[in-house]
Amino acid sequence: MPRKNPHIYEINLVGWLAAISQREGRPVGIRDIPAREWDRIKEMGMDIAWLMGIWSRSPYSRKEAQNAPALVKECESIIPDFAIKDIGGSPYSIYRYAPDPSFGTLTDLAVLKEGLQKQGLFLVLDFVPNHTACDHLWIKTHPEYYISYVKKGDQACGKGYFSADTDRYPACIAHGKDPYFPPWTDTAQLDYTVNDTQSAMIRTMSRVSTYCHGMRCDMAMLVLQEVFHQTWGNLAKGETDKEFWPMAIDRIRSTGRECTLIAEAYWGRETELLNYGFDYAYDKTLYDLMVQGDIQGIREHVVMPFQASMLHFLENHDEPRALSCFGPDRIKCAMVIHATLPGMRLWQSGQFEGDTLHVPVQLNQQGWLKLIRAGSVHMDIYIENMHNNTVDNGVYEEAFSEGYANDDIRQFSRQLLREVNHPVFHEGKWEMCHTEGWPDNQSHMNILAWCWHYRDERRLIVINFSSSPAQGHIRLPDMWLPEGEMFVLDDPINDETYYRSARDITDSGLYVGLDAGYFHFFRIGR
Repeated sequence: MPRKNPHIYEINLVGWLAAISQREGRPVGIRDIPAREWDRIKEMGMDIAWLMGIWSRSPYSRKEAQNAPALVKECESIIPDFAIKDIGGSPYSIYRYAPDPSFGTLTDLAVLKEGLQKQGLFLVLDFVPNHTACDHLWIKTHPEYYISYVKKGDQACGKGYFSADTDRYPACIAHGKDPYFPPWTDTAQLDYTVNDTQSAMIRTMSRVSTYCHGMRCDMAMLVLQEVFHQTWGNLAKGETDKEFWPMAIDRIRSTGRECTLIAEAYWGRETELLNYGFDYAYDKTLYDLMVQGDIQGIREHVVMPFQASMLHFLENHDEPRALSCFGPDRIKCAMVIHATLPGMRLWQSGQFEGDTLHVPVQLNQQGWLKLIRAGSVHMDIYIENMHNNTVDNGVYEEAFSEGYANDDIRQFSRQLLREVNHPVFHEGKWEMCHTEGWPDNQSHMNILAWCWHYRDERRLIVINFSSSPAQGHIRLPDMWLPEGEMFVLDDPINDETYYRSARDITDSGLYVGLDAGYFHFFRIGR
């Protein structure tokens, strides 16, 4: 199992393999990714590699995507020399749970899992419970697994449904959806009020768990019975009201395999899913509070129960890139908050380089290569000794030069990752710190402060996440400081050092004055 408060690295597998293949001058699949790539990820301080988009893409989904005007327009706006064939199917319209043939085979995946485990890295893959692709095998063999009805004669299917020829009867099958948005027209909605549907998906989930160390369960709250009935009402067959997740998770645990289960969760359903057995759940609430700059909301949220079981993120494939969202004035503070809270910490490929372009998940390798060559995105790959590579150096240098769009963010990310890789941020105890001001200055309300303690190691994090300067006193937890009369507060990221007496800290609290968007990352020593 990964260490406590692990770091998970989301890799868009299509783009990553495109970049590595271009560098190597040959097609690279999951079995022959150079070992130095995994070494680099491990050395960054990552514990888990999430290979987003590994499963077989649906031909139906590809056709739908290539005929989606909004998606085509978005791709035209970001891809030089865009061609419609740059768009592939969605990785969340599952054709079958086997690697896309361009990536490798299930055998290759098993070999990869074993190799990563030996390197101390854990592999996470997606499991999509709510729906399948519209051309999944079950459409033909088991239409009863889906929200559907028998098609009569030549009648057209209703809105939100598609026509399917099955082995049993002509059917109209619903596209997948959540209760607040239009259907995803490249998906088919499974019916979680059908016993056989639940049983089939439990078997599928158990089988997927043999090829990885953990699963990120896409939109996990959609198959909760309350949410499912809210979405589908009397259109569901209604055979059962048993909850899927407790049964599925019990099945996984009964095998004895270690499998970290992550729930993508929204609408306040995180605690419910954790109670059903998930190890982690998305903390969308914290993300929204940070985007809004709601400092008091952040302060109140991070002390709520279950924080150690939350997955924190500043970006992922569904959200805008962090730098474009938080801006240059707040991005470093946002990263410090994210990296120093208890729980799982999600990072996305390109985040450390300061990428601002959000890339549609439907893009294929050809489209990704156009973006990489144009310098629009930076796939984080090993790029040293490039002149010794066998590929044409001109193409290679254009695609993979060391000139990054935001070298300041790149250097800062390296420093931050190095500091939070220390055991104190994984094995230590986290505590919130109280802040105080004085009658004519309450700007301390804009300061967030917390500390970590592990054996002789102590860290104090102080952040001004506002747009104005802030001053205040930080009250450390009782008995938190080691014995001593004088202390050194060393900030390795900002290259600052302060000396303070134990009496002053105890009597008045630690005084801090921070400019807008500034932070202290203190190591405390005698």
